[in-house]
Amino acid sequence: MKQGPIFREHFKLHKWSYLFGSILLAISLLLQLWVPMLLKEFTDGLQEESIQVTALGELALWITLAGIGTFLFRSSGRIYIFRMSRILERDLRTQLFSHWETLQTEYYQNQRIGNLMAHAVNDVNILRQIGMQGFFQMVEAAVLISIAVFLMAGTINLYLTLLVLLPLPGLTFIAYRFRTKIQFHSLKVQDAIGILTSRVQEFCSGISVIKTYVQEQEEIKKFTQENQNNVEVNKQLIRSNSIFTSLSQGIVGLSYLLSIVIGSILVMKGTISLGDFVAFNTYLSMLIGPIENIGKVINLLQQGKAADHRIREVLSTDPEIKDEEETLPISSFNGDIRIKNLSFKYQKNMGDVLRNITVTIPKGTSLAIVGKVGSGKSTLVNLLLRVYNPPKNSIFIDHHDIRNIPIKTLRSSIAYVPQDNFLFSTTIKGNISFDPAPYQEEEIYHAARQAQIYDDISDLPQKFETELGERGLSLSGGQRQRVSIARALIKSSPIIILDDSLSAVDSKTESNILKTLSTEMRGRTAIIISHRISTIQEADQIIVLEAGEIVERGTHQTLLKEEGIYKKMYAQQTTQHIPIHSKFPAVHERKILIKRRRS
Repeated sequence: MKQGPIFREHFKLHKWSYLFGSILLAISLLLQLWVPMLLKEFTDGLQEESIQVTALGELALWITLAGIGTFLFRSSGRIYIFRMSRILERDLRTQLFSHWETLQTEYYQNQRIGNLMAHAVNDVNILRQIGMQGFFQMVEAAVLISIAVFLMAGTINLYLTLLVLLPLPGLTFIAYRFRTKIQFHSLKVQDAIGILTSRVQEFCSGISVIKTYVQEQEEIKKFTQENQNNVEVNKQLIRSNSIFTSLSQGIVGLSYLLSIVIGSILVMKGTISLGDFVAFNTYLSMLIGPIENIGKVINLLQQGKAADHRIREVLSTDPEIKDEEETLPISSFNGDIRIKNLSFKYQKNMGDVLRNITVTIPKGTSLAIVGKVGSGKSTLVNLLLRVYNPPKNSIFIDHHDIRNIPIKTLRSSIAYVPQDNFLFSTTIKGNISFDPAPYQEEEIYHAARQAQIYDDISDLPQKFETELGERGLSLSGGQRQRVSIARALIKSSPIIILDDSLSAVDSKTESNILKTLSTEMRGRTAIIISHRISTIQEADQIIVLEAGEIVERGTHQTLLKEEGIYKKMYAQQTTQHIPIHSKFPAVHERKILIKRRRS
């Protein structure tokens, strides 16, 4: 599907199914075209007064049979063709979703969520309409017009047929003139829908911030502007469609007028019979709908061309993070990590985010990373996970260049607790066991206990079957962190990474979790990022990052002996934990007096 137009590739793949549906439709049209011939014979018989009363019953019987046959074959062909369009819709959405999963994080940082949703919903729906209404109406028009014109010219009157059909080529000219305009407006409509969807998504995600800062009216103004823009671009598309449809109907009406006027003259002159006139106009009335539909299909094809371009643009985006030619057949590793002279920048025209990082983390040991916001801590972790590609020969695991390790092996061997603690809109149980490997309930409960979240979950009405809201917002920040930690602990991986994963829990809970982690991480290589010294002071080695460089390294005790950043951080945090009565004695005394008065 990536090479040519999407529907064409789909049609090639299912051509025999489409052919069978087209044959069923064609049979129904042949039965439908039989009716004007019956009416011709009946009308001529009435005019010549040669028809018998029994002929009325026969005519009614044949017309009824033709109607039943038309219904059966038309509905069967319609169901068959429409079913194939639903298969196109299913396969295309699956292909889009599967391809999105291969793309790197940076791709989504540069995309509006609304645009991605517009691809998966609106663009796919337009292509489905082409496979459904578009294909059905084109087959109907091709069969009905060709056979009806042949019967009109061959059995009634060639001159009248040519004269009546003379205005119809004007439809092709109008379609050609309007095709680029309709396609252009269709693209603008799809873009406007994407922007509007993004606005709604952003509003829903940030509703608490909007309310806190009393920005409801400002958000309404922004939404109103985007909504109005959506209306305006749709007006332009509707205007183009309306003019195109009106001109098409005008041309068809002109053909029908010629049929009535010229046909009547030919009947009065005796050139054609009254039955021929009735049959001819019945054929023409059958043609009006399909001929008008040709214009609609051409209109739909222009919208489809825009949708096809947008979807193929997504499918043609190659993932930057993928297994390379030098990838080795590695299915597992021990967790010995070595980073050598690592420098990294996000874009070529930007400065280095990390510079000359060199550190060795032997299997089963722990590394703690501290530093200010923006010093490069999370970037280093993202490179280990290959969220971004590190330079070759800069990161090694078990002496293998990380670029040569299969991505699936790499990521399945690392348990990761991210900074944002993202949870899915499913049960707590489903969030903890979010891993390809199946887990027993007891394993889930054990991980929850280790993360100090078991009791909180047990207090909920549905316990582990509690359905979480979007992004897990029905839980507190600390609870979300602990569920994320449980999700990492249940995964028996040689490497575990905690990216500031205890920032939202109280000191007592933190202490309990750290005791658990000291046991759970035994034998596993651990990388811990934290702003709290209490979280990382037991690490085997600690590095301090400043502006992307390692400025200090050592253990907790050795770093405290230096007059550096780490010691200042430790001093500030230990000062902050001084009891309130020792920092502010007057406040403490006032609280004691208040308690005595109340008692």
